[in-house]
Amino acid sequence: MNSITAKAISMTVLGLGSFVVGMIPACIPQSARQRHPLLISCLLCFGGGVLLSTSLLHMLPEARVNLPNYTELLLCAGFFIVYAVDEIVHFFYGTNESTSGHRRNYGAGEQSSLLRRNSEDAEMRERCCGDAGNSRMCHVSHTEPCNKSSSGIIGLLCALFVHSLLEGLAIGLQETAAQVMLLLAAVASHKFVVGFCLGAELCASAASNLCTHILCVALFSGGSAAGIAIGAALDSVEAFNNSPAVPIMQSLAAGTLLYVTVSEVLPRERARWHERKRGAGLAQFLSVAVGFALMYLSTKYLDHDAA
Repeated sequence: MNSITAKAISMTVLGLGSFVVGMIPACIPQSARQRHPLLISCLLCFGGGVLLSTSLLHMLPEARVNLPNYTELLLCAGFFIVYAVDEIVHFFYGTNESTSGHRRNYGAGEQSSLLRRNSEDAEMRERCCGDAGNSRMCHVSHTEPCNKSSSGIIGLLCALFVHSLLEGLAIGLQETAAQVMLLLAAVASHKFVVGFCLGAELCASAASNLCTHILCVALFSGGSAAGIAIGAALDSVEAFNNSPAVPIMQSLAAGTLLYVTVSEVLPRERARWHERKRGAGLAQFLSVAVGFALMYLSTKYLDHDAA
């Protein structure tokens, strides 16, 4: 088998495999999601751990190889770019708390008086903190962060698409079939997991429907295939692959994933279950830890073997 055949196989495996895996969450019936809501939440927290590990332990070290001095700064820039876009969208298209049934509350409401406590706040405090002698304290907002904006999903998709494209370029630039297949195994080991997590997050998004789901998963799965095709067709891409543009894009994408994980996915899922079930928080934490560890082991051992 020559390298061209190996690259064609890689395009097919990564493209179709990522699409199928990303569509699996959409195939879960709504009735099944309603019967096992905590399981769905744990799957989303697992995805949060996968994205967190992908950002900090996979994409960031890769970017630091060719751009060691500014990698962390660019990661923060990616974080703040999505943060700013999210707030701009809410500024122009959001609704006031008094006119909307959905409250965006990360702590104390700005429009509520600090001296007034209504019956709902008192009941919430009693459920969370218990009586005056109870030292248990509330660390999580009881209201879900606003999920009407699609900026989080767009940021997540852009970051994953850029990362997939760069991984595809790496495969397309390999010279031998053995190198292509080794790198294919390394990329597929975490790309399929990330694809499933993307599909699960799309299902949980209020701004997503079936057509949007298919489009987003298709863009994600096509990133690696397009990168392989470009790398195989153009010899000049190798100079681009070694240029500062690649680590800059990797760092910005890592910052985007970091924002989506810590400001969208995890706060939302924790808020949903904070009062509903006492052991839900531990189950969510373990799900995040398992997802994080799985991606770490995949990155450390499989990618190292392929290199």
